[in-house]
Amino acid sequence: MAINKWWGHDPNERYWLEITNREDIGTNLLAPQANDRGEEYWSYALVREVRPGDLVLHWDKNYGPGVVGYSHVRAEAFASTITWQSRGTYGRKRGESRPEAAWEAPLGGYRRLKHPVTQARIREIEPRIRALRDRLTEEVGSPIYFPFALSDARPVRAAQGYLTKLPRALVEELPELRQLRQTAISEPHEPEAADLPPVSLPKPRRSTGYGRQRDAKRRQAVERYAMDLVLSHYRSLGYEVEDVGDHSPWDITACKNGAEIHVEVKGSTTTREAIDLTEGEVRHAEGVPTCLVVIDQIELGDDLHCHGGRWRTWSGWAPAREELVATAYRYPLPEGGHEGRPWA
Repeated sequence: MAINKWWGHDPNERYWLEITNREDIGTNLLAPQANDRGEEYWSYALVREVRPGDLVLHWDKNYGPGVVGYSHVRAEAFASTITWQSRGTYGRKRGESRPEAAWEAPLGGYRRLKHPVTQARIREIEPRIRALRDRLTEEVGSPIYFPFALSDARPVRAAQGYLTKLPRALVEELPELRQLRQTAISEPHEPEAADLPPVSLPKPRRSTGYGRQRDAKRRQAVERYAMDLVLSHYRSLGYEVEDVGDHSPWDITACKNGAEIHVEVKGSTTTREAIDLTEGEVRHAEGVPTCLVVIDQIELGDDLHCHGGRWRTWSGWAPAREELVATAYRYPLPEGGHEGRPWA
């Protein structure tokens, strides 16, 4: 089956919606390779299209209905089997369930949303959903494998299918999904206005060297401000402190009465529901008790002067591997590269 991979050119289009009544949400994506008629079906075939690091939202038909949580894809999809019985007319004709060929993609790091996105909430923004669907269809063609069914006869509801493609612009329409937006970004950044929804589907923009330089200065100012706050705090508690971030996989060493604390510090001007970690930071926290301090909502002026901020602290912090989401890859270059500029 040919799939219209309209999302393929945009690394930020990393969202999918599983529509299900299963009890083991977040375990995997699992769908037959053919429908009850023995034909390929787009909503099952989409399981083959997910990639490691993609975010899968889960629409639970049993409890809500609505989006109750999310997981990330841990590996490429592969051929598997499923024992499954469709509830439709063709499914009843097929009789007793039996193992059949399936597509499976493993999931990890399932988390329930702090604020589930209910069907009632989706219906509140139905006009915006319609407009978004129409703009996207005009831009990329059809089908777009939209997650919601829209008609003049009935209110908006989940699509009839299993897996659907959830457009990034739709995720950004819902403040309840801020955590997902921050988890799925392909490159760490500190946006000027992080929480404003787009007015239309954005197109990739070419950045300039000046913009990158200014962003780096802003980021450094925020990071330095957060570090200074945490250093001052531990000093006020009688600790001897050292900034070790330049040569260690943690930021601050604090010592008092023979006890040593390692502190990881993250600062941000936005409201943070996810943070960026290096492999070194993860490995260190796995092996040594670490205190994580996140200071977000920092106010940053045009003169790069910072003030304010909200503190949150996790003592004895160790990130669970299954909850880490890949936002970038390191690729060893193969042999055979041609030295010099590309040939015409």
